[in-house]
Amino acid sequence: MRCAGFTGKAQYPITMLAWGSTMLMNPDDQISPAMAELVVDGKPVYKVDARPSQALVVHCGDPRFQSAFRLFITRELGFQNYTPLIIGGGVHAFGAQSFLPKNFKTLWGQIKFFVKVGQVKQVVIINHEDCLWYKKMQGYEAKLKLPVLGRQDLQTAARTILRDFTGVQVRSFWAALEGDNISFTEVPPA
Repeated sequence: MRCAGFTGKAQYPITMLAWGSTMLMNPDDQISPAMAELVVDGKPVYKVDARPSQALVVHCGDPRFQSAFRLFITRELGFQNYTPLIIGGGVHAFGAQSFLPKNFKTLWGQIKFFVKVGQVKQVVIINHEDCLWYKKMQGYEAKLKLPVLGRQDLQTAARTILRDFTGVQVRSFWAALEGDNISFTEVPPA
């Protein structure tokens, strides 16, 4: 596991995924034998994974970043079983509470649910460069550029989660585009 020791930048190639496409896993990725596909009565079935979640991971649903997110979470952070909370704009709602109160209420309610009911002790939040959701929210702090705004929202979200949940560790990451690659940098809660 590399979770505790990750302090630098990890880079992964950007992947354009088409909706409905089949994603083949890298042979280095680990799959629990319990999760292996079975065939029953001629149709595929899958085993339930009863392992507890190692973390709640909140990030955007932009398909360009999904492969990199999964690789970063499993390889660099070392989480093989995590609860993904994928929402357009990632944690944008923490910075847009007055602008988009329903988005905040929905996101915050889901985070509270998974932390309390799922007994998650680690929360990972990721925002990314060139986020289409942020671009769509015209008028939302238009005087700030996305990297600044996205990082501020990460810091606001981390502070809110830490304030409301004792014993929960929060780590924030910024996913930056570097040509055809995506790199991850940890953002302190400030």
